[in-house]
Amino acid sequence: MSKHLQIYSKKTKNGLNVQVIPMPKYEQVYAIAMTDFGSVDLTNPLTKEVLPAGIAHFIEHKLFAKKGYDSSDKFALYGANANAYTSYTKTAYLFQTLENVTDNLAVLLDLIQTPYFTKDNVDKERGIINQEVQMYLDMPEWKIEQKILSKLYPNDPISFDIAGTSETLKKINKDNLLETYKTFYNQKNINLVIVGNVDHNSIFSFIEKHDLNITNAPVIKNDIKVKDNVLPGSNEKEDINQTKTSLGIRIDEENYQNNPIKTQYMLNMIFEILIGESSNLYEELLNKRLINDNFGYSVIVERGYCFVLINGDSDKPELLRRELLNHFTVEKFKKMAVDKVVERFKRDIMGSLVFSKNSPESIANQQAELYFYNLDMNNLIDIIKNITKEELVDLASKILNQKNMSYYDLIGKNDE
Repeated sequence: MSKHLQIYSKKTKNGLNVQVIPMPKYEQVYAIAMTDFGSVDLTNPLTKEVLPAGIAHFIEHKLFAKKGYDSSDKFALYGANANAYTSYTKTAYLFQTLENVTDNLAVLLDLIQTPYFTKDNVDKERGIINQEVQMYLDMPEWKIEQKILSKLYPNDPISFDIAGTSETLKKINKDNLLETYKTFYNQKNINLVIVGNVDHNSIFSFIEKHDLNITNAPVIKNDIKVKDNVLPGSNEKEDINQTKTSLGIRIDEENYQNNPIKTQYMLNMIFEILIGESSNLYEELLNKRLINDNFGYSVIVERGYCFVLINGDSDKPELLRRELLNHFTVEKFKKMAVDKVVERFKRDIMGSLVFSKNSPESIANQQAELYFYNLDMNNLIDIIKNITKEELVDLASKILNQKNMSYYDLIGKNDE
């Protein structure tokens, strides 16, 4: 398919932003409504009320419940697979279908604009979510991620479980759910994307007739809060066979906030060059048996946050860290980031991006979030093309700083 997507955008009479991306050669249609509100948003910007952790995730669960029916059942009736998710800074509701597009779109619009919170259904959901929270407590991968985030961002909402805790769930009720919903679920804070075998004019016409009821809430201004200093690393014993380790690197606002999407691509390139599967260090660490094939990294760039997590299993986590930190210098990165290597990784990223344009699901999810950065899918190739070796070296020199790094180890019973 063409590398360039035809993206039709419209703001409805009530202020809802809608983007339609026709893909006439595909039978599938994928739609997603995303609001710029997630687990870290624990202060109501209008009332200044401090919100209990997990409230965004709770709203995600409860919005499906309507008076006399459940939205999931309606999606199923019209032949759609529906889902929802909550991240650190976003909540999204979506469906995927081969038929009855406008019927399913009506269900989606109804889902996000018709809350039905009662004491009984909130109490019931609290128990369901608490079971989910307890299940995650037994997962070492979840535990180590929460621990390393609490090192990188002490006393910050990002270090709290997205679903909350047993204690914070007790503080969630129908009243603060509704007040929070009214604040964050307004047209100016939501982006709706429809991708697939659709006609954009027909979709726009349908949505105008089913537009959301306007709210009085203003555009939400999420101020970036001053973060506490990174805490030193530590460890604890865990009833697991294999020790797990995580090294975290926090990147502060001045190094990413002007161009977060470009920074995300640059960070992926930096760490792919340093410790990716094709790097010399990765092979050395495998040969020394300091890592196995579970070793890897992830880059997270969201509103107000930017960090890199390096995770893996290792019998010798201290020695592994020493090898990594000795390697994480701008001098070594300069030697590795030669022109041909940088260009190869840029081509790899652009190739993956072009490939993702074959998937309505991938397009919709990326496009929905890019809206909040004033970008669209067609901007990404140019962003990647324009990344220079000098920019990568400059960013590496700013982030490869041990004062912004920490670690956490879960010591397995075989390694005590």
